[in-house]
Amino acid sequence: MGDRAVRNIFPLEDYLPQRTPQSLQVLLGQREKHQKSRKLEVNTVTIEPFNMIALKVKGRMENFEAGQEVRKGWKKLKEILSSDRSLTMEGNEGIVFYNQGDMMQSDGTVELWIGVKVSDIAHTPQECICLTIPKRKYAKIDCCCFSRAEMDRRYTYLSEWIREKGYQIDIGTDAFSLEPNRLDSFNPFEVPAHEVQTFDFDILYPIK
Repeated sequence: MGDRAVRNIFPLEDYLPQRTPQSLQVLLGQREKHQKSRKLEVNTVTIEPFNMIALKVKGRMENFEAGQEVRKGWKKLKEILSSDRSLTMEGNEGIVFYNQGDMMQSDGTVELWIGVKVSDIAHTPQECICLTIPKRKYAKIDCCCFSRAEMDRRYTYLSEWIREKGYQIDIGTDAFSLEPNRLDSFNPFEVPAHEVQTFDFDILYPIK
């Protein structure tokens, strides 16, 4: 849980609890139980082209290494954005994306990208790539939940839905699975990967 979300619950100045209070855990647990009683919904959406700047990160899934590398990449990306006035971030999302065909590397690491939408790309900042995500059709499920188990359930449900509907996940060279993380309530990239338990993003798999 990020600073802003914590301060909404604990408005005292400079008070940041180290652990989620028991009462809040109960509340989140009740919301989680309610979510599990609802049928999950998948929609197909077509997203128009957009520009991004992004950094590549690699890490193993064990011990939350890949998640920690994503957070290091986000910190570096924020520094680039704050120092380069020619880059204008669009919206308030941090997008993790990957190609499912070559995400897993031969050395056992996974290759991910962390990026943000930008309005124009005048030049490519050092260490970044600039790319245009083409217009594409996606299967989409929301992942607003309060536990890793519930998050995993949504990944599984989305993959099963795609198979049942006769689609395939597109693994072409320019086909990326997108995970736009909304940053309005809190920023998950500023929470250590092994600690974060609150999630607010969409999972979009490119389909054909």
